[in-house]
Amino acid sequence: MPGPTEPKKATRQRDAERTRTAILDAAQTLFSTRGFVNTGVREVAELAGVNSALVGRYFGSKEGLFRATMERVIDISPLLRGDRRRFGVDMVAALIDNEDASGPLAMMILSAADPAAHAVSVEFLQTKVIAPLARWLGPPDDKGRAARLNILWTGFLTSWKLLPIQPLGEAHLATTRRWLEAATQAIVDEGSA
Repeated sequence: MPGPTEPKKATRQRDAERTRTAILDAAQTLFSTRGFVNTGVREVAELAGVNSALVGRYFGSKEGLFRATMERVIDISPLLRGDRRRFGVDMVAALIDNEDASGPLAMMILSAADPAAHAVSVEFLQTKVIAPLARWLGPPDDKGRAARLNILWTGFLTSWKLLPIQPLGEAHLATTRRWLEAATQAIVDEGSA
């Protein structure tokens, strides 16, 4: 028979998970719109609807919160489980059809003003995108191809969402989408030739 403290413990765990999630959601919003330097722990806590002391309790510091937020938003591995012959289509769908696709890139770009946050961004880009992508691509030139894909995608997202250029507006997005799918797939297929 369960003791009287077990239900309370389960409730506390759910509340802790909900609080942690609310803090990470708020941090992601603020880090991707205002940047690391211009985001304070109090503002994150306020947006999350929690006491600012909880941010320190869960993440240790603002840098710990940034690291946890990056850990949450940057991960290419789910896309690497799909059909290799459809990778261009699937990857571009993830970029274009996902409202938050530019958020991680914005977080990384906006972290450049702080050396520690910038180092975290570079680390996560390397460990969560470039390295797994290179392993998945395989020889020849696995790292070079992974880098070229990253350049292609970040260039597109920057020109479409962060520093929008008119030719990437809705009227031309379909043709740009087809081009990006083909360009992505061509780099993936270089190893199959």
